[in-house]
Amino acid sequence: MTGKQIDAVQGVVGLIGVTIGLIPLARWAFTGEHGGLFEWSLGKCTELMGLLVPLATVLVGVGMIAALEGVKRRKRAGDRVE
Repeated sequence: MTGKQIDAVQGVVGLIGVTIGLIPLARWAFTGEHGGLFEWSLGKCTELMGLLVPLATVLVGVGMIAALEGVKRRKRAGDRVE
């Protein structure tokens, strides 16, 4: 996997994390509703699950981006050695 491909995957993960995690979390905090895309993809979550599901989505996205960044860094270090 090249560095550009890793960047593209990071972008997709970030987009998903924002649209299915961060925005519904903010909407839920202010209005008590998550929005159509979140409810269509993950179902209707209420009470504590309404907080935990979007938060978990954001955390998984951040973790995946960090892991991909580590892969990219190791790949760059390996390219310098060769």
